[in-house]
Amino acid sequence: MQGAAIQRLADKRFNHWLWLAARKDGANLPIESFGTENLREFLTGFLHWQRVNELIEVVSQQSMLPIEKLDWIRDDVRQIDWLLDYTSRTLNINFFPIPTSLFGKNLLIAKIDFYEIDYRYKLNAIEKMRSEWNEYLKTDGIFKWFKDQEEAARCGYAWDWLVQDKPRETYGQEAITSCEELLRFYDRIGVNAAQKELDVKKIRNNWNQKKKRENKKDKQQYNFELSHQAIADLDKLAKRYEVSRPKIIEALIKMEAAQNHYLPQKAQKASLF
Repeated sequence: MQGAAIQRLADKRFNHWLWLAARKDGANLPIESFGTENLREFLTGFLHWQRVNELIEVVSQQSMLPIEKLDWIRDDVRQIDWLLDYTSRTLNINFFPIPTSLFGKNLLIAKIDFYEIDYRYKLNAIEKMRSEWNEYLKTDGIFKWFKDQEEAARCGYAWDWLVQDKPRETYGQEAITSCEELLRFYDRIGVNAAQKELDVKKIRNNWNQKKKRENKKDKQQYNFELSHQAIADLDKLAKRYEVSRPKIIEALIKMEAAQNHYLPQKAQKASLF
């Protein structure tokens, strides 16, 4: 059964190529004929049988790479979108119109099969495409901060920032709510790693400033006079627990307010207050 399924996929792939090749060869095939059963017989209504056989000879000699050379391509929307753009932008593989039933991974494989270049050069070109995709994935680490915590909130904030900073690129796009969507947005606009790092740095800095402002809303500044010894003890505690002076004071106040343990005993010694 597995062998039969593989053969069906191979036949489907071959028919995709043959239909596209026949159109390029001059056959005025209606777009709705894509996927026609018994394609070879169907093509004889548009090309001589001999010409159909010649096209088949071409594919057997140079057009299709072994499927094992393409098994690194996954059913992953992000990868496929990036690779489709790469085939158009870098390899200049294009054909129009594209049948509506040809999309996603099938479209990508069809474009690779349609790539008219010497077999050895095609093999090298597709291997280079694989290498560049893997290299490109390394820039995903730039966006690690968005997944550390509060992913939805941070990505939502990033979208608000992007709308202001990149109005043309964000116009008409759905709001970003996850790191995966943020990655795909940057895939689409095609900026380099340096620009990604700069954008993320700005978003993080603005986010941190926003958080600081929010944290200060329920706080008020006070000035106190403390003895030199109290300040020295406060500094020791701050260093020991690696927090700021105000946080030490606030923690001590909260603890005493909750336990009411230390001050009542000391209150009897008025000289301490």
